Amino acid sequence: MKKNKFFSLNLPDKVFGIEKSLLMFFLPPLCLIVLFFIILNLVLVPKINEIGEIKNKINEVKANTDKIKAQNKYLMSIDQEELKRDAEYLDNAVLKDKKSYLLVEIIRGVADDFGYQIESFSLTPGELKEEEEESSIKISASNDTVKMPINLTMIGPKEKTLELISALEKTLPILFIDKFETKNSGGLTQLNLTVSSYYVNDKSNIETENITLDDLILSKEESALITRISSFNKIENNQVDTGNSEFKKYIRENPFSL
Repeated sequence: MKKNKFFSLNLPDKVFGIEKSLLMFFLPPLCLIVLFFIILNLVLVPKINEIGEIKNKINEVKANTDKIKAQNKYLMSIDQEELKRDAEYLDNAVLKDKKSYLLVEIIRGVADDFGYQIESFSLTPGELKEEEEESSIKISASNDTVKMPINLTMIGPKEKTLELISALEKTLPILFIDKFETKNSGGLTQLNLTVSSYYVNDKSNIETENITLDDLILSKEESALITRISSFNKIENNQVDTGNSEFKKYIRENPFSL
């Protein structure tokens, strides 16, 4: 029978001062150890890392599920009628369209109640597209929020001036009076105003997955704001007519030009 020469090596009696028999004794275990580390690095470690990643994803899904459950629980605990009403207030607080002449019509609707008429304003129908780009002020880089200012002159009864200003400041959409000048002539007052409002794109991409429970809960300041604007007068024509409506210009004699 032939001798198994699997571990037979033609070695000298001593290798680096170590007896050949001793070296042959430790060589098989050493090879097994090297093989074990190779398998560990190529197979076991990647599998362990993969299991760790799967575990992290499971924990992430569980955390998101718990967050959504908490949000749903909070939303269901709120009076749905109150929630709908507050949402409507906030929706009416801004312009529905990014059109300056819409802001003019809103102001006209308020002014009519106090006997005031718009004598002039900075925009004309033929220049709306160009003028709106110049007069609009971007509040956010994404163009989702835009400030819409206009300059206008109104004429009306002197005794109604303060009431008109107060009404403008308590109107939905919210109006901001940036500039205010008056001229009196007899029983009439000429108001030179710079009025602005805001347009918010309701089609903005909101990353809902980043919304937390704290984002849903109104702060004291937010609750106070909703309470305040709930007393404001809503203007019904806060929307552009999609039909081919004609621009109406009111002309009457200006007593301040005499």
